[in-house]
Order: sequence, then C-alpha cells, then structure tokens
Amino acid sequence: MEHLIVNRSLAVSRSALVAGVLCVLVTGACSSATSPSSSSSTATCQVGQVPTNPECTNPANLLTVTIQNGVFSPNPVMVTVGQSVNWLNRDTGAHTATASGLFDTGSIPPTSAHDVPVTFNSVGTFTYQCTLHANETATVVVAR
Repeated sequence: MEHLIVNRSLAVSRSALVAGVLCVLVTGACSSATSPSSSSSTATCQVGQVPTNPECTNPANLLTVTIQNGVFSPNPVMVTVGQSVNWLNRDTGAHTATASGLFDTGSIPPTSAHDVPVTFNSVGTFTYQCTLHANETATVVVAR
C-alpha cells in the first residue's frame, strides 16, 4: 500500500512540474523582448474595464462591458468615434446586447465574450438591452 501512495505522490508531483514548465514556456513565448512604445496598441487593465483576453490587455480602441448579476457595467460606457465595445458575460445564463436596428450581439453564452466587437462610427447616445431580460438596459455614449 505504501508503494501505491508513493507512486501517486510522484505522479501528482510530475503533473505539477509539467504544468509549471508549460506555464513558464507559454508566458515566455508571449512576452516581448522590446520595450513598449507610447504608441502601443495595448493598455493595462483599467478600473471598470475587463479585458476579453487572459493577458489583461485590450487594444487601445476596445472597451469591454461586463455583464454580471444581470447588470451591464460600466453604464454608461463612454467611447470616442472609432472605438469598439465588446461584451463579456460573467453570469451563469446567456445575455444579449441589442440596440434595435443598430447592433445585436446575439446570445452571449455564460462566462464568455461576444465574438465580434461593435465599432461606433458616429456621435450619439445609444441605449441597448438584453433581449432575454427586458429589464437589463444600458447606454453607450459616443463622443468625438
């Protein structure tokens, strides 16, 4: 029986070692050897912005609205002409972000982001809602 416990312990240790090495390799492969410039296309996470990728960066022209507990946040989301918005669903049920005649994300499954961000090319205030939950509404304000 002791032999079995030792073998399980070794198997767990080997698995942890392999996972650790893979994590280091993946992280190293994604890093850059050059220093970032002021015109970098990514920015670090800001309060109220949740990235749609695990590296905690968004392109400079992409803002993320999080849907959690049936609430769109931030609300309103403030963007400038040419910026895009994506929606990240952190709930356990599906949601949409729909402004009739303007944009419709379709169903966004739980714990995932919409596949294609919506780009805002004109100034204005755009109210949208979740078509699955009519009481869930929010606004995108687009300025120059």
